[in-house]
Amino acid sequence: MNPDDTPRQIAIDKIRSSFARQSFMQTLGAELLEVGNGRVRIGFSRDERLLQQHGFLHAGVATAIVDSACGYAALSMAPVGSEVLTIEFKSNFLRPASGLTFEAIGEVIKSGKSVMVCEGKVFEVSPSPRLVATMSATMFVQAVSASHA
Repeated sequence: MNPDDTPRQIAIDKIRSSFARQSFMQTLGAELLEVGNGRVRIGFSRDERLLQQHGFLHAGVATAIVDSACGYAALSMAPVGSEVLTIEFKSNFLRPASGLTFEAIGEVIKSGKSVMVCEGKVFEVSPSPRLVATMSATMFVQAVSASHA
């Protein structure tokens, strides 16, 4: 057995590969910063094409990225051969996102066999660190057949 073939390393590699295939995350300029056990960080920057009418980061951008962070956090704890799908989320926006750079963090707070509950946070990193949004998300864990992997 190759030392890099541990279940943990397999999960990290799977997440990195999956994230690289997400064209929507590429469109949003999102970058996978950290993959931990039950925790994922994604960074992104202000882009004039992704703002709402008042010049703030559009809520849909922050929501999409923090949803991905939660999903990948859940995937990091899912059994090998599984995938996860979002089945529900709720977002709270605490203040307008006017910064230059941001981070979305997803963390598993309850890991079950078929459902995981995650908490997400979106932080403005610069010019001054502050929490701009939170998310509560529920993920469905699904075994994937070899033909759908």
